[in-house]
Amino acid sequence: MRVGLLGGSFNPPHEGHLHISEVALKSLGLDAVWWLVTPGNPLKSKAGLPSVSERMKYCRSLVHDRRIIVCDLESKFGTARTIDTVPRLIESFPYTDFVWLAGTEIAHEFHRWYKWRDLIRLLPFAFIGRPTVDRVVRNTVIHNSRDLNHHYPRFGSQPKLVKGHIYWILSESRIAQSSTNLRSQRG
Repeated sequence: MRVGLLGGSFNPPHEGHLHISEVALKSLGLDAVWWLVTPGNPLKSKAGLPSVSERMKYCRSLVHDRRIIVCDLESKFGTARTIDTVPRLIESFPYTDFVWLAGTEIAHEFHRWYKWRDLIRLLPFAFIGRPTVDRVVRNTVIHNSRDLNHHYPRFGSQPKLVKGHIYWILSESRIAQSSTNLRSQRG
């Protein structure tokens, strides 16, 4: 199986998460996308963060495609960082090819992830276009890392997914909604 992993706080989940999942399903030829609802992002404050079970409930109410599966594997594994979660997933599902999914806005902070270079050696990454200016994405640390292989798959090409490779899916429509904006609107 080819499975995309979309990790995050999902506080709250929104149409942008669905859009990234749907684009990845068709652009990368995935069998499923797993939403990994994290107990807490090490780069963000946990103040006011609803429980994992509450956020999973919100995610499930938003998802209507059976190929998008909401799970709390980090809670079950007892891991807090992606670099610790991914080896557990690979070990637990040895016949599954994983690709990490993220919106292009994550490309701006990805170099801050703990052991991000080691993480890229474990599985491929796919950054799905979000409403950022493309030249800003081109100026990120990850995009300018010469030791990484960058690919720009065309729509429907379903590329072979290779560890250590970054796939930039920038040709699809983009959705501006974000959890940060939704939280600020709630007050």
